[in-house]
Amino acid sequence: MIDRIIAYHCAPALAGIKPANIISCLKQEYPNVETEIERLNACLNGSDIYLEILCSCEKRAMVMIYRKKRLESYISRPEISMLLSEYGYPEARECVEYIDHLKKRIAGCGNFPHEIGAFLGYPIKDIYGFISGSSKCLHTGYWKVYDDVEGSKRCFRRYDMCRAAVIKRIDSGSTLESLFGARKTKCA
Repeated sequence: MIDRIIAYHCAPALAGIKPANIISCLKQEYPNVETEIERLNACLNGSDIYLEILCSCEKRAMVMIYRKKRLESYISRPEISMLLSEYGYPEARECVEYIDHLKKRIAGCGNFPHEIGAFLGYPIKDIYGFISGSSKCLHTGYWKVYDDVEGSKRCFRRYDMCRAAVIKRIDSGSTLESLFGARKTKCA
C-alpha cells in the first residue's frame, strides 16, 4: 500500500496545515499507483482531501495531495493569483482549473515549473526569491527561505511534528482512510 509514503511526505497537507504536497512514486515500488490513487480518492474526497496525478511516465508518477478548500483559499490570495497569471494561468474559480494548467506546464516545460510553490503554500517572497535565482537564500528546509527565517523555521517544526504524529499512527496499523477519511464513507 502507498499509505506510508504519502503519510511521510504529505502529512501536513493531509492534516490541513498546508494546502498541498507533492510526491514522486516509483512505479517499480508502487506498480498500481493509479489504482491506489483512485481508492484513496474514493475514501478521502469526502474529507476534502484529493490526490491528483500531475504527470506520469514509465518510471514514476508525480502525485499532488491537497485539501481542496484550503488550496482554493490560498491560490485566491491576490499576490498568489497574480504570480500564477504571470505564468499564463487563467483566472479560475476552482483549483482544479489551476491544477489542469499546472499539468500542462509540467508536460510542456523544459524545467520544472517553479511557480509550483504557489500550490504548496510557500510564502510569496520565497517563491519569487527562488524563481529569480537569488543568491540570498537565508535558510533551507521544506523550501528555500529568502525572507522570514524564524517564521519558516517554526513552520518547518510544525510540519515535522505533524509528520511524526501521522507516521507513528500509520506504523501502529492505522490507514490514511482511518485517520483522514470521511466517517460515513465505506472504503474497500
